Amino acid sequence: MGQASVNYRVELHVAALAQMKGFPEEALDALLASTVDLIEKPWDARVLYADEPEYRQAIFGGSGILYFKVDEVNELITIFNVTWIG
Repeated sequence: MGQASVNYRVELHVAALAQMKGFPEEALDALLASTVDLIEKPWDARVLYADEPEYRQAIFGGSGILYFKVDEVNELITIFNVTWIG
């Protein structure tokens, strides 16, 4: 699934942006690094719902998790939830 040559755009949902308020610099750096990886390989992340494989989750920085949706047609990744427990 997914094409290796596609570079996706990333959008942060307003809910994810609100959750990021107060994140330490370490968390923001890890989130950015993870997002760069997602742009190249969104289909490598873990499926969130078996019947909706476009919804995925990924760990970042060892203490964070992000949830996102892949829109292959529009080459768009929408991050809709981020949590940092570090």
